Amino acid sequence: MENAPPDLVRGPIQEERLSSPCPVCGRANLVSRSVPLDLPYFGEALQTTLRCEDCGYRHADLLLTRTREPRRVSLRVDHPDRLNARVARSASCTVRIPELGARMDPGPRSEAFVTNVEGLLHWFRDAALGAKALASSKRARADAARAVVRLDECTEGRRLFTLILEDSTGNSDVLHEDAVREGLTPEEVTHLRAPEPTIELRDLRTGGTQPEG
Repeated sequence: MENAPPDLVRGPIQEERLSSPCPVCGRANLVSRSVPLDLPYFGEALQTTLRCEDCGYRHADLLLTRTREPRRVSLRVDHPDRLNARVARSASCTVRIPELGARMDPGPRSEAFVTNVEGLLHWFRDAALGAKALASSKRARADAARAVVRLDECTEGRRLFTLILEDSTGNSDVLHEDAVREGLTPEEVTHLRAPEPTIELRDLRTGGTQPEG
C-alpha cells in the first residue's frame, strides 16, 4: 500500500533524503517516506517506505501505533457462511488451525492485512503447494499433498475447523458474532514465536484431527 488512498491519510507526508548506503547497490541515494494513516479495523498507523533512486531498491513497512491487551480470538467454522467472516490480522499475530496442524507465525517481513477466513485458507494452500514443490522426500511431498486436499475440503465446507488468532498487541480480530475472545497469560505471550511465516504439517502425518460432522 505504497500509495495509500487519500481518505486514509491523517497527516502530512514526510520525505527525507538519507546519507546511509543502499543495502543493494551501496550508493548513498536513499529516500525515506512516512505517511500517517487511520486504517479500518486497526486504527492509527504509520506507513514507511525506503527507496533507492539509483537501483530501485524498495522496502515498505506498516507500523500499528495502537496497542491493546494480548488476546486470543477463535471461531469454530462449522458452516460455509463462516468462511466469509472478516479477519483483521496484525503483523504480530500468530494464526493457527489446530485440526490441520497449520500455523502462520509473524516474521521480520510480516504486514498487517484484512481478509476473510477463506482467504486465509487460500494462503495456507499456496504454502502447502510450495512445500510440495520443494519437498526433498516422498513423505514430505505426501504430507504437502494431503494438506492441499484437506484445505480444499475446508474451503468447500466439507471439513469443520477452528480458526485461532493469538496476538501480543491485541490488534487482531475475527469479525463474527460467535467469535470467542480471551486474554493471553504472560506465559502464553512468551511462547508466541516469531520466525518467517510457515505452514506446519506435523499433525497431517498422523492423520490430524477429524472434526465431527
